[in-house]
Amino acid sequence: MIKEINIPALFSRLQKDSEKLILSSDDSYLRAYPEFIRYFKDIDTINQHHLTIGIHFTYGWMPTIFQFQSNEFGEAINILNRAKKGEIPKVEELQTLKGLLNNSMVGTSKLLHFINPDKFAIWDSRVFRYLTRMEPHQNRIGNCKSYLEYLTLCQDLIVQDGFSTLRERMKDHEMTDLRAVEFIMFMNGEAKGQVDQEDGG
Repeated sequence: MIKEINIPALFSRLQKDSEKLILSSDDSYLRAYPEFIRYFKDIDTINQHHLTIGIHFTYGWMPTIFQFQSNEFGEAINILNRAKKGEIPKVEELQTLKGLLNNSMVGTSKLLHFINPDKFAIWDSRVFRYLTRMEPHQNRIGNCKSYLEYLTLCQDLIVQDGFSTLRERMKDHEMTDLRAVEFIMFMNGEAKGQVDQEDGG
């Protein structure tokens, strides 16, 4: 589904939608974002303490309450430390993370982004809706393989000719290239009259 998306057509749409963005320095998400990134940047090795704090501030961006759903802390911490070094988890590893982290691919993607914002993009209902024009049922948004396809798609977008012009529109805000692309999708992927329970900023 995600891997079948036409990259040039999607990029053209992103360019047009980026022109409609109105960014305010007073926005809570824009203020919190660099602080979350800085928290993990200042950590050499993630441990259970950092994971616990990180996932709880991540859920500050989400309307749902967080609960650990398994005891796979050791394996999850190993995966997160490899992700911090730039390694992309395999599907099975994402399933381990998701299984621990509220069984949520959305929350998992946000935590991965805060840990390594140059490698991982945030994935949520609005992004899914923007990309596919379909409703983000749990079996769609919670699919680990789809998230990996989305990461590849985002990497393809940021190397498109004209990306620097798009990026310039957000120059006054601390964002990685992946965050800039995802932010445009997020801001333009809202369903009318609907609140997505796992979305945030």
